[in-house]
Amino acid sequence: MLLKKYPLLYALTLLFFFSGFSQERPNVVLIVLDDMNDYIGAMGGHPQAQTPNIDRLISEGVLFANAHSNAPVCAPSRASFMSGILPSSSSNYGFENRMKNEILSNSKTISEFAMENGYLAFQTGKIQHQSTKKDWTEMGVKKYQGPLAYNGKKPAPHPSVPKAFGAIGPLDGTFASLADVPDVPASKNAPGYKGWWHVQKKKPFRYVNDEDRDLLTDEKSAIWWQKKVKTLEASKENKPFFMAFGIMNPHTPHVVPQKYFDLYPLKTLKLPIIKKGDNKDCSYLDVLSGKGVSHFGALQKSYPTIDDGIRAYLQGYLAAVSFADHIVGDVLESIENSKFKDNTIVILTSDHGYNIGEKEYLFKNSPWEESTRIPFVIRDPSNKKNASKKVKHPISLIDLYPTIADVCDFKGSTLKNDKGHALDGFSLVPFLKNPENGRWKGPDVALTVIKNKNSPLAGKQNYSIRSKEFRYVHYCNGKEELYYHNEDPYEWKNEINNPKFKTIKQKLQKELKNQIPDLK
Repeated sequence: MLLKKYPLLYALTLLFFFSGFSQERPNVVLIVLDDMNDYIGAMGGHPQAQTPNIDRLISEGVLFANAHSNAPVCAPSRASFMSGILPSSSSNYGFENRMKNEILSNSKTISEFAMENGYLAFQTGKIQHQSTKKDWTEMGVKKYQGPLAYNGKKPAPHPSVPKAFGAIGPLDGTFASLADVPDVPASKNAPGYKGWWHVQKKKPFRYVNDEDRDLLTDEKSAIWWQKKVKTLEASKENKPFFMAFGIMNPHTPHVVPQKYFDLYPLKTLKLPIIKKGDNKDCSYLDVLSGKGVSHFGALQKSYPTIDDGIRAYLQGYLAAVSFADHIVGDVLESIENSKFKDNTIVILTSDHGYNIGEKEYLFKNSPWEESTRIPFVIRDPSNKKNASKKVKHPISLIDLYPTIADVCDFKGSTLKNDKGHALDGFSLVPFLKNPENGRWKGPDVALTVIKNKNSPLAGKQNYSIRSKEFRYVHYCNGKEELYYHNEDPYEWKNEINNPKFKTIKQKLQKELKNQIPDLK
């Protein structure tokens, strides 16, 4: 036989059939963090942040250092990047059910488009707020943020959290290690309860110690994914896969094992760089006086000084960041120890950032750098020559979908019918090929929208755009802010009335108007 006469050809043929590398199109693993700002070692957001696994991923990939969320709060951000449609196009600005939105429900999500193109599509953890089985080949662990303290009838504030801050609600108002087992005393309305509580399952969360306990959602997802990788390795089907791994942290409640809190002793923990009175030249109180303002006020009431409060809250946030980084390490290890190592693109990002007291604001959903800026890194094994390089051009989450479609060579329409909407973003592949000067077709600014509760119209929302050097904010009441990042990286000085920047202001106003033609 021909193959017997040519041993090398015979050996290569065997390798083709049995090595599992006959698959030509790449796999994609999308890791989505929750509420993650730039508190990552390699991004320098906080000098003490310990994130070795994300740091390594950044060193092996291309970091988009000026990446931003299109909607800095969970539900609309996720609905947007998974559909590839801007909130200003779909009118999905908040926590409305995306499946009841005419445009979103008639457009294909990334996973649906991947399956249509012959991919297997998996998800675990938190990816969208209304995930359905038809969107995926298989769904893993359900999203759940907890455990929480319990009063015998319902979730309760954790006793270790000051009363004023706990009053904002158990979900947002809890920061405590798992080892700090809550003991909620009885009251006239509830019998009290000692122990952690799993609200979703309506049963106790078993905790003896950090090594003997129920697992957190992210830990369950990591185990599910490890098993899934082995199943895929053993499969003869050999289809490429798209995996969306949603990490719950560092979203509240900040409840993780004690060893992650121990990484950040309160006595040596450095505060974020905050200028007191920084909000005096801002206009957000007129239109955004929601959780960010009330949470900061509650923290202020809870401690002798606001610095004490921010330091206590920051410890829980950073502990959750390092816990999330550990999960990222588990995901990467599963890939790197498999036959998919050299044919799997890893993308890591977050739905939005988070303010830790800047501008007297403690939450997400703000128009400033802390809330809009996100980690965004792509590691492509075929692009090792550009490992550790950075892209400074502004991009946003809306560019995620077209990038995945491009690298995987998806074909066809992303619309289910004429009621859907075309992708709003642009493929980032030109930047992967040339991080310094990629010939990108997208805009020169990254767009962020924050919902105006009084109107569904695109022209009447609150907008923020980020260029290479500036941030421009336009509120629904017509008030504006302008920050010059080259001289003011913390956005302390609103330059909107500075004659020096009149031309820049007009240019950015035009940029925003180009994207939102109906802007009022």
